[in-house]
Amino acid sequence: MEIILETLEDTENFGKALAKTLLIQQEKGKLVNTIYLFGEMGVGKTTLTRSFVGSLPNAENAEIASPSFTLCHEYPTKPEVYHADLYRLSNECELPEELQNLGKKIVLLIEWPERLSLEVRVKNRLDICLKLLNDKNVKKSSLENMDNLDNLCEKKRQVTVFAHGDIASEFETELQKHLQNCFLLK
Repeated sequence: MEIILETLEDTENFGKALAKTLLIQQEKGKLVNTIYLFGEMGVGKTTLTRSFVGSLPNAENAEIASPSFTLCHEYPTKPEVYHADLYRLSNECELPEELQNLGKKIVLLIEWPERLSLEVRVKNRLDICLKLLNDKNVKKSSLENMDNLDNLCEKKRQVTVFAHGDIASEFETELQKHLQNCFLLK
């Protein structure tokens, strides 16, 4: 499934739709425990996470920020969310020990999952890939984009969702229903 996010508000609304879908699936006993967020620096992964986590029950007790320097944040939402950022880890790494075996009632959301070795990637998961759409005013390099963040916030993004496994496939189908009237789906 592909979605075009025209504005920062669209990115936030997409995060809210993810949370709503997660809660519906959880009620059915089909919780997607792992969500991988792919995308360059400044593309909106943390904005998406902030909206997703902020839309879950008990989010008022969660201070949602990028875990770039701490590796992982734990949010006391329902369901509980662990938000990891693997950017500082080397390629082909293992999942940090504190994030292994979290249990079936916890959601693990990982930024920069491409750092994980293929052997440790979870088989039943949702992959969300964010990409800035071509714009002559947006520089190509991630590091150059850091100097251009204000401009990046207003750029269109393409979001591609890939489901891996039965539970994730059901999640994607339910998510598509919520997004049908909000975004241009491909």
